[in-house]
This record gives sequence, C-alpha cells and structure tokens, in this order.
Amino acid sequence: MPVVHVPVIVDVMTNEILGPATATTQGHGRRLLPSTRERPLGSLWKAAGMLALAHLALMFATTALRGSPTVHPGQQGVEHSFVEASLTRDLAGGYVQMLACLILVPVIVFLSRAFGRRTELGAWMSGTAAAAALGYVFVLVVGLAAGAASSWGRRQGMDLDESLAINNIRNFGYLAGPMLLGLHAIGLAIAARSDGLMGRWVGWGGLVVGVLLVLVPPAAAVGVPGAMLVWAVWWAGLGGLMLRHQDTAASGARL
Repeated sequence: MPVVHVPVIVDVMTNEILGPATATTQGHGRRLLPSTRERPLGSLWKAAGMLALAHLALMFATTALRGSPTVHPGQQGVEHSFVEASLTRDLAGGYVQMLACLILVPVIVFLSRAFGRRTELGAWMSGTAAAAALGYVFVLVVGLAAGAASSWGRRQGMDLDESLAINNIRNFGYLAGPMLLGLHAIGLAIAARSDGLMGRWVGWGGLVVGVLLVLVPPAAAVGVPGAMLVWAVWWAGLGGLMLRHQDTAASGARL
C-alpha cells in the first residue's frame, strides 16, 4: 500500500481550494497567506481615514463635555462626580461618546483587513489588534452606561455610596482601556512591519505608542491623559496616511 505524506495532502488540498498560484512560500519555507483578494481600494482607505479622524474629534468633544474620569475618595469624590457635574452635559457627552464608539468599529474592521495580509505572523497580529480594539470599545460602552446610571440614580435618590461605587466602574475602565488600546497599536504595528506597509509611522511609531499605553496605567491620573494625547497624535497621523493612501504597495512601504 503506497504511503502518502500528510504535507502532500495539505498541498493538494490547498491547490484545489485556493488555486496553485496562492500557495506560496518565502525565504526559509515561510508560508505566505493566500492572496484571494486585492487590497482595499483607495476610496475605502479614504472613507476609513475620515471615520478614524471623526472618532478622534468626537472623543475630544466628549472630554470637553464630561471631563476626564478620575478616582477621588470621600467628599472629594462626591463633589467631583455629582456636585460639579451637570446631568445634561454628562448625558450629552455620553451620547457623543457612544457615537465615537460606533464610528470606531468599522475602522477597526477595516484595519484588520488592510493589514496582516502577507504572512501568518501579520495575520495573527492583525486579528489580535482587532480583538483588543473591540475590547476597548466594550470598556468604553460599559463605562458610559455605568457613569450615566450613577449620575441619574444619585439625582433620583440612590444611596451615595452605591452611586460612587457604580461611577467607579467608569473611572477604573478609564485606566484599563489604554492597555487594550496599546495592544491594538502593537498588533497593528507588527502587522504593518510584516506587510511592509506604512512601516515607519504605523510600524515603529505604533510599537512605541503601544508600549507606552500598556505601561502607563500605574501612573493613573498623571500618566493616562498624557499617554492618550500621544496616542491621539499617532492615530491622527494614521488617519492622515489612510486619507492619502495610494493603491500601489510602493507608496505605502516608504511611510
């Protein structure tokens, strides 16, 4: 009975399903991902870039309306969370933040499809980045709901300690969110370097920003706003690159 090696079966199946031109290797046998579709067209890059910048603008508007969440003990926490805060501004800021979250989702999906298309490592990191960014959106939405419920409940007679406890879900989510955002930047950076696409700003820049965001939460109120401002600059640069992206690989590789 003839012996058929498993790799042969895998190669035959790959050729049958994906076509012979898609099963390629590079270097020391490193398998490249099958190119079953072209990269997104320039119009899609521009649309995603505009959404990325719109998300940033809405998040700045949210901060202007609601302020940055901070954890204060005792009477200081009461004054910061309930006395100084306007319910109308808080709810309006929450609505704007929800819009920012909705806009961010299609950008996350687009980036996961635009990067990490050449190697297994790039695909792995691109998927990791997308999962981390969606986790960040989840933290924002939970924090938004907790903050609104706390503010509304306190004005409806909820016990003060209970209101502060619920509000601190939002506050501590504010500290946890940057770590997920940092993982997104790191994953996207590795995928960009693997693809040779926007390797400087998205690649090396994303690595620096991502590591900063992962390490900064212990600095709490001092470190998080500064790190998020650095991320905002990097994200704005990414949005700008997406807006001016051309459909040629060479143009993206130099950036």
